[in-house]
Amino acid sequence: MEKLKIESKDGFLHLEDLPHNCIFNKVVTGCGATTIALQNAEDYVIAVPTTELIINKTDITQAGLSKLSYNGKRPFGLFGKFNDALPLLKDYLNSSDTKKIICTYNQVP
Repeated sequence: MEKLKIESKDGFLHLEDLPHNCIFNKVVTGCGATTIALQNAEDYVIAVPTTELIINKTDITQAGLSKLSYNGKRPFGLFGKFNDALPLLKDYLNSSDTKKIICTYNQVP
C-alpha cells in the first residue's frame, strides 16, 4: 500500500477531489474531506464510524435520500437494517447521475 501525504492550508483541504481508487483515512476531523467527496462529480462511498455523522451530513434519521444537497447532489445515507433500505437504495442507484453513498463501516460490503 502506498501512503500519500496530503498537505492542508489553514486546517482545511483545498482539493477538487480526493485521491482515486483508494481508501482515504483522513484522521483529522473538520478538515473538509467529506465535503469534497460530497460536492464533486465523482461517485463515492463514504464510510464513517457513526450514524450521527451520517445524520449530520444528510439530515435524515433513517436510511434514505438526503434532505441536504451538495452542488445539486443529494447523498444516500445508509445505516441501520440494510434489508429495509435496499429498495430505496436500488431506486437511488437507478435514478441518480452521480452517486454519493454515506454509510457506517458495517454497511460497506
